[in-house]
Amino acid sequence: MGDDEISVGHNFTYIPSNPKKYYRRLLEHCLLTDLEIMLSPEVDDNDEVSLGILSAPHLDLLNECALRWRIGHPYRAVCFLDLVKQFYERQDIPMECIPEALSHISKVMTDMELEHWPAQDCDYLANVFGGLFNTFLSSLYHAMDGIPNLKPSEVEPFLAVLEQIRDSGLLERSGFDMDVNARLADVQAQVRQVAMHWHTLKLQELQSAPGVNRALPLLLMTDELEKAAKQLDKRFPEPILGQLDLVSLTVEVTVPQFIQEVQASQKRLFESSMNGPTPDTLLGMFKAFCPEGHIDFDMNVFFEPYVRQWLMNTDSKTGQWVEAAIAADKFQAEGTEGHSSSIVDLFDSLRSPIEFLQDLEWEDEYQDARFFTALSKTISKAIEQYCRNVEGLFLTEMFPRPSDYLQPQKSSAWLEKARQLAITGEKKVEPFNFLPESCVKLNNVEAARKLLDNMYNQMQADKIAEVLKRSPPVPSKTEQERFLFSVKIVIAEGLVPLDSSPSSKLDTFITLSNEEGVRLAKTRTIYETLNPRWDETFDISVDKPLWLMVSVRDRALVGKHDTVGRAYLCLDPRRFGDFLAHDLWMDLDSQGRVLVRVSMEGEKDDIQFYFGRGFRSLKRAEADMLRIFIDKMSPFIQQCLSRSVLKTLLKGAGSGLDYNKAISNVQALWGSAIKNSSNEVQIPLPSAEKPRVRPDELTDAEIEEAILPLFDYFDANLQTLNTYLSDLAKEMVMTRVWKEILTIIEGLLIPPLSDISSDMKPLSDKEVDVVFKWLKFLRDYFYAGGEGPVPLEAIQNQKYRDVVSIRLYYDWHTDALMEECVRMMQQSLRSAPTMKKRAKSVYQQRNLGTIKERKKEKRDEKEVSNGETIMRILRMRPGTSDFIAQQLQIMTAMQAEQEQRAKELEQRKLKRPSNNRPAVPAVPAIPPLPTIPQGEGA
Repeated sequence: MGDDEISVGHNFTYIPSNPKKYYRRLLEHCLLTDLEIMLSPEVDDNDEVSLGILSAPHLDLLNECALRWRIGHPYRAVCFLDLVKQFYERQDIPMECIPEALSHISKVMTDMELEHWPAQDCDYLANVFGGLFNTFLSSLYHAMDGIPNLKPSEVEPFLAVLEQIRDSGLLERSGFDMDVNARLADVQAQVRQVAMHWHTLKLQELQSAPGVNRALPLLLMTDELEKAAKQLDKRFPEPILGQLDLVSLTVEVTVPQFIQEVQASQKRLFESSMNGPTPDTLLGMFKAFCPEGHIDFDMNVFFEPYVRQWLMNTDSKTGQWVEAAIAADKFQAEGTEGHSSSIVDLFDSLRSPIEFLQDLEWEDEYQDARFFTALSKTISKAIEQYCRNVEGLFLTEMFPRPSDYLQPQKSSAWLEKARQLAITGEKKVEPFNFLPESCVKLNNVEAARKLLDNMYNQMQADKIAEVLKRSPPVPSKTEQERFLFSVKIVIAEGLVPLDSSPSSKLDTFITLSNEEGVRLAKTRTIYETLNPRWDETFDISVDKPLWLMVSVRDRALVGKHDTVGRAYLCLDPRRFGDFLAHDLWMDLDSQGRVLVRVSMEGEKDDIQFYFGRGFRSLKRAEADMLRIFIDKMSPFIQQCLSRSVLKTLLKGAGSGLDYNKAISNVQALWGSAIKNSSNEVQIPLPSAEKPRVRPDELTDAEIEEAILPLFDYFDANLQTLNTYLSDLAKEMVMTRVWKEILTIIEGLLIPPLSDISSDMKPLSDKEVDVVFKWLKFLRDYFYAGGEGPVPLEAIQNQKYRDVVSIRLYYDWHTDALMEECVRMMQQSLRSAPTMKKRAKSVYQQRNLGTIKERKKEKRDEKEVSNGETIMRILRMRPGTSDFIAQQLQIMTAMQAEQEQRAKELEQRKLKRPSNNRPAVPAVPAIPPLPTIPQGEGA
C-alpha cells in the first residue's frame, strides 16, 4: 500500500513478523544513540546522567512499540539486561549500570512471579544470568591479586551482583551450577597461588634488608603472617559466596611454606646464635682500620624494636616491684629521715632501668628521648600504685574496725555515758593515739618526693622535653586524644537523715561511679554532721564524654551503706576546654547539694607530664594522710574547745551542776534497763564534785585549766610525732593542727557563711575574753618561744588574722556592721582581679622546684576576708538575712563575671588559628542508672 492510498487521519499499526527480534534491535539503537549523546562534548562532565541510559522520548517509543507488538514486561526487562551486559563487557558503560538493570528484573519478578513467566522468557533470563555470573566471577578472580591486602570495597560491587543471581535459583535451571562450582575452585586456587607468591616476595624482602642476621627475617615474617591473617579475618569474617574463606585459604599455604623455610634454615640459625663480637664492636673496628670505608648498617633502626620490647617488659614488671617492696617492709624507721625500706627498695628498682638506658649511649637523640619518656610513664604508674597501697595500709591503722561494738554495755558504763551526756550535752569523744607505723608511712611519701626529684634530675627531664619539642614525631598511627580531669569533692550542704529525725547525724562518704556502675573514686568518711567537708581530689582520665554518678552514702557498721542522695556529672572535654576550675553546685535527687570543683588538662606523651603526674600522686597521698591525722584529732579538740566547756567554766557561785537532778532526768530509762523500783534512793553527789563558788573574775590559771585535757593530749601524741615523723612531716602535721584549732575557735565565735539566719547566739563579753585567752595559750604552746613545732610565720597566718579580727567587730552595732560590709565589698570590687587563673596543671608539679614556686605564688596572693567575717557575725543578728543574701549575690555575680571574662579570652585564643570551628555539641544524655551491687562496701 502506498502513502497516497492512506487517507488523512487514518491510524496505522505496523507489526513485524518477529516482534521480539525487532524490539531488541530497536532497544539497541536507542541505547547506542543515548550513549553517543552522553559522551558528546555538549554534555558537561559534572552533569548527572541516568544509570538507565535511555532518554524519556526513547522510553516512550519503546513502550508504544512493546504495547502494540504484544511484548510483555518480562522480555523487556531481560532484553534490557542482556544489552547492558554486552555494553559493559565492551567497557562502553560503567559497572553501576548493571545493578540498575537488575533492579528492573527484580521489579518485574515482584509484580509477576517467575512461575507465571513465559517459558521462553525464563530460559532467556537464565542464560543472561549465567553469562553475567561468569563475567563477574572473572572480575572476582582477578581481584584476588590483592591478597593479603585485599579490601572489601574492591569486591563488594561484584559480590552484590553475584549473590543476587545466585539467590534467584535460575543458575540450576540452566545447568550452569556445575560450571559455577568449577569456577569457584579456580578462584580458590588463585587465592592460594597469590598468597604463596606474596609470602615468597615478603621473605625475600626481609632477607635482603642490609645488615640483618639470619634469624630476624623469620621473626619479622611471623609478624607479617599474623598481621595478614588478622587483617583478612577482620575484613572478611564470613566466606565469600559461602565457599571462599580467604583467611583459611591464605593460612593453609603460607604457614606450611614458612615452616619449611624454618626447617631449611635450622643449620644457619644455629651457627648465627653462637657468641661472637657485637655489631657495635665490629663497626668500631671497621671504622678504626678502614676510616674511608662505609657499611650501610643503621644500628639504631635495627635495635630499636628490642629496646621498645624491653620497655614494655619493664612496664609489666613494675607492679610486682611495688608489691614486693611493700610486702617486705615492716614500716620501721630507718635512718634520720624516718622512712622505711619499701620506698628505698622501690626507687632502687626504678633506678636500674634508667641506668640501663643511659649505658646504651644511644646515638639518635630523638629516639633516646622517646625511650626515657616511655620509662617516665612506667615510673609514674609505679608511684601511683605505691601511693594507693600505702594509703590503704594507713587507713587500716587509722580506722581500725571495732571488735566489741555489738557487745552489750555494762550498767556502770551505761551510767557513765548518761553522766557525760548530762554534763556536756553530747557524746564524749575518746582521744585517738597515733601509731609509729602511721608516721613512717607519711615519711615514706615525703621521702618519695625527694627521690623522685633526684630521678627527674638524673634523667635530665628538661633536656629530654626540649629535644622532643625540637623534633616533633611522625606518628605511625593516630591515637585518640585523652584528657585528665581533676574532680575535687569539696562539701555537701543540707543533707537530711533517712529517718528524718532532727537530732540525727550522718556518717557520710561520696563515691564516683561510671556509666556501668564501676566505682572510680571514694572519699573518706566524715562523721556526725549534715554538712560534711571532704576537700578530696581525684584524677580521672577520659577520651570521650563520661557521665559520673555522685552518690552520697551513709556509712553503716554492719550491712549495706544507705544512699542519702545522688547527682550526675558529665566530664565532657568540650565543656571544660577553657582549662579553668569550675565550681559546680549539684542538687541531690533527695535533698541537699554537693559542691564539686572540676578542671581539665590534655594528657600528653611527655616526660614532664608523667613526672608531674607522679608528683601529684605523692602530693595527694600526703594531703590525704595529713587530713586524716587532723580528722582523728579534730573531734577531741572540738570537745575541749566547745561552748559547753565555756559555759561550765563561767558558771558562778551556786550554779554548779546538780548530778542528782541530772540522773533523775534519765531515771525512767535507767529503771527499765536495770529493772529496779522507782523508789530507789538517789545517787549521792561526790564531795569532790560539789559546786564551788567562783569569783566573778577568772584567773588565767583557771581558764587554762579548763582546756588542760587538750594540752595533755598534745603532750602524749607530740612525743610520738616528734619521735617518728621527719622534721618536715612534723611541721606539716602541726601546722595543719594549728589551722584546725583556728577553724574550731572561729566556729565557737561565729557561724558559717550563709544567707539563712542562724540559731547560733553571740557569746558574752566574758566568753569572748575566755576564747581569745585560749587562743593565746595555744599560740604560745605551739610557738614555745621559737622552739615549738610551728614557725611564727605559720602561726600568724591569714586565718589567725581573720580570727583576731572577729574581736574587733563582734560587739559592733548591726547598722555599723552593714555599712562596713558594704564599704569592704566596694573595695573588693575595685581591687578584684580582672582574670581568673587557670587551674593548677600537672606541669606545675613536675619537680620540687616548680612545686615551691607555686606555693610562693599562693602565699603572695593577698587575701581579703573581713567582709565575710562581718557577714558571719551578722548571721547572729535578727533581720539581716536579706542583706546577707544580697551581698552573697554580688559576690556570686563577681565570680561569674570573672569566669566569663576568662572563658571569652580563652575562646579568642582558640579561634586565632581558624574562625570556622564547629559549634560545641550538646552534652550527652544521662545514661540509665547502673545497678549498685548489694552490700557495696567501703
